[in-house]
Amino acid sequence: MKLSVLAERLDGKLLGPDRNAEVAGVSTLHDAGPDQVCYYGNRVYRNLLASTRALAVIVGEVVETSSPNTILVTHPYKAFREALLIFRRETPSGFDGIHPAAVVHGGAVLADNVTVGPGSSVDYGASIGSGTVIGSGSHVGPGTSVGSDCMVYSGVNIYHDCVIGNRVIVHSGAVIGSDGFGFVPDPRGHLKVPQNGGVVIEDDVEIGAGCTIDRAVVGNTRIGRFTKLDNLVHVAHNVIIGPGCLVAAQTGFAGSTTVGSGVTFGGQAGIAGHISIGDRAVIAAQAGVSKDVPPGVTVSGYPARSHEKALRMNAALIDLPEFRRRVLDFLREYRKQEEDGR
Repeated sequence: MKLSVLAERLDGKLLGPDRNAEVAGVSTLHDAGPDQVCYYGNRVYRNLLASTRALAVIVGEVVETSSPNTILVTHPYKAFREALLIFRRETPSGFDGIHPAAVVHGGAVLADNVTVGPGSSVDYGASIGSGTVIGSGSHVGPGTSVGSDCMVYSGVNIYHDCVIGNRVIVHSGAVIGSDGFGFVPDPRGHLKVPQNGGVVIEDDVEIGAGCTIDRAVVGNTRIGRFTKLDNLVHVAHNVIIGPGCLVAAQTGFAGSTTVGSGVTFGGQAGIAGHISIGDRAVIAAQAGVSKDVPPGVTVSGYPARSHEKALRMNAALIDLPEFRRRVLDFLREYRKQEEDGR
């Protein structure tokens, strides 16, 4: 694609002499070659602007760069995403339709254009919508519904009586519908609480590799539309996560917590059970949230508190050794003066 055409596709303004140069792909500021474009949007990488060999850099403002061309856009990261889509390499599977090594129960219902890879199984009463791909070695349990145009990668286990919406992506190693962690203490040992509910994954959700989403005791564990879970996220029984949330890796939700819409969770955040997190709240990385978070509030630290307060406390901790030394010096001087006064 000519550079000028790419700039038009990105709704950008091309600054530079090489309008007719051919673009071969997208790379990073560090690795881009003279026939590739790259993206600059974080000042951490500003020093690389002077050494990049890229044909053009996608930017949100005019910058000085060794690249002969820049593409000036309103939203650089969004334009970068569009460029990645344009130059995305197709990775078609060699398997199409229902593989002979797949096991599909006669009581399952599969729509047109469904792919079920080798070693996968679709159990009794399950249904799979049009255009959905079930990768190799995956399992769709009895009574589970998977919508249209979903991508279930290899090695995914979806238990019984789950509902998966349309255009859902589930990465390898994810387990959906496993039993929640519920036991009653008893002299004979811990008695398992039956987990009789289900899991509902709404449309356009993405579930990262190695995620575990437990089924409800009764009712449903629910992941709202357009919510994205990073790898290794755990969602316990009866948790409700609203639409449009972003959950970074290794975050864990204890049971029966309710999360509003548009909430962001940093990596390794821990969320206690039976609490509520309001719309558009931000939970910082490694925060330990033990009580309700109001809408729009940013919290951090352990236990989690308002981010501003947590920053002040951290700043005070930095000064604590020096403060302690000064107090001890004062006490020694005070005692010396007392002794001299005697």
